[in-house]
Amino acid sequence: MPRTTPLAREALFSAAAAAALAAAFAWLGPPGSDLAAHAYQRTVFLQHGFALWNNFWYAGRYSFITYSVLYYPLAALLGIKLLAVATIATAALAFAVVIGREWGPTARWSSRTFAVVWAGIVLSAAFPFALGIALALLALWALQARAHGRFACLAALTLAASPLAFLLLTLLLIGIALDRWAEWRRIVVPSLVMGVAGLAEVVLWRAFPDDGRYPFSAAELAAAATFCILGAVLTWRVESARRLRFVFVVYMAACLGAFIVPSAIGENIARLRYAAIPVAVLLLSLRHWRPRFVCIGVFALAVSWNVTPLAASFAHATSDPASSKAYWAPAVTYLHRHLGPSYRVEAVDTEGHWAAVYLPRAGIPLARGWFRQDDFPQNKLLYSPVGTRAYLAWLRNLGVRYVVLTGAPVDYSARGEARLLASGRSGLRPVFWTPTLTVYEVPLAQRIITGPGAAGVVAFTQTQIDLQVARAGRYRLAVRYSPYWQPSVGCVLPRQDGMVELAIPRGGRVQVRFDVQPGQALREVTGRRSSACADVD
Repeated sequence: MPRTTPLAREALFSAAAAAALAAAFAWLGPPGSDLAAHAYQRTVFLQHGFALWNNFWYAGRYSFITYSVLYYPLAALLGIKLLAVATIATAALAFAVVIGREWGPTARWSSRTFAVVWAGIVLSAAFPFALGIALALLALWALQARAHGRFACLAALTLAASPLAFLLLTLLLIGIALDRWAEWRRIVVPSLVMGVAGLAEVVLWRAFPDDGRYPFSAAELAAAATFCILGAVLTWRVESARRLRFVFVVYMAACLGAFIVPSAIGENIARLRYAAIPVAVLLLSLRHWRPRFVCIGVFALAVSWNVTPLAASFAHATSDPASSKAYWAPAVTYLHRHLGPSYRVEAVDTEGHWAAVYLPRAGIPLARGWFRQDDFPQNKLLYSPVGTRAYLAWLRNLGVRYVVLTGAPVDYSARGEARLLASGRSGLRPVFWTPTLTVYEVPLAQRIITGPGAAGVVAFTQTQIDLQVARAGRYRLAVRYSPYWQPSVGCVLPRQDGMVELAIPRGGRVQVRFDVQPGQALREVTGRRSSACADVD
């Protein structure tokens, strides 16, 4: 019987430890801060498959296609918790192998700390990202073995699981390539693989454009910059660590770019912080923890940067009582009786974001959801103190008739909104309340469809809206514009506010459905957009 190598034992130990900790967090700990998003998206996949549009969040948004096309099918098959444990264990195994092959026994404490802190990602529930990182580490393992075919497959799967994880893999490989430029023949194939995969992602973003952006605070940039500067300084003159020095330089440039140029990436670029402790342990071990006091200080900073978001996620999850379906049941019952298909609901966001699960599951469309980048620019006003007039205008523009305010701790983006409602100066009237929540009615609420004649929504589904309009004309449909909206009569144009304008040639029943046609997708990719409404007054 062949004997296992020390590296194999170390990798298996790390994987087992990570799996045990992840399972404890998943089944015994509080729900992660992003769990609501994945619970609802998994439900959408189970009910509708790859429905590329979702009318029930944010006045409509693209689903799956530019976020993760791999995670939700796997979550539907295995369940969120089991997939999380398998993903984290795989990442710990691959991390131990990759750094063990590169640096030998010196790296063993880095792999052990990775097993511990990476299991903590369950507390944030950043599961598509965690799946992408596991696949990225497997891709690095394949690259070490010069198995380029396997590397290509795993790089493509990384992109399918998480474009963010693919971006971090790309930055890592660029940093390594800069240090090994003299060995350019070895990096040609990996460069081609990453280039082709990256081009495919650019094509998807062109075909399914989104102007949303994720915020990136100066404080978070400062923390990421400190990590990068210290990492570069600690590796620059250490021979065994030199291959990592440009990784920190490249990562620093990427963080600066994400801060300067608003995009859906934003502060997400700093997610390397979830592995700050094992990275620091690796670098300090390669320096033999010399000079001692400097290394201890650097390690303390890495612990702070790594642990802070996990501790915040844990605290928020344990303080949020709104994670159960029963908590929302009274509001759901009231809204089913009074809402009607022509209106939406605004649920004042809580720290756990559970309204984004239970209300849409009950067929109630929301003005918000749980992807923060979709708040910008549409819901930007909620992130600062909001006045009555601006708040009412925002609610009416989105076709909101009712607002639900709970007693649960609110998300930081909803503090001004909650204070305004609680003050009694919002202009909204409470129409239903329980000990845990209050439903407010918007005065003079505006329907989702408005225009020159009477109009209303007859039916509202995931990817389709059935309308009844009294006469011909141009109508505003409070749904985010996409080039793939196809009306049964008339045509669709984008409005300056990002919503849909419907040009309808006659009164009657109109069906507007989301339908991706290859020709239209090609026109989006190539920039040859044309309006089907050119012949409509």
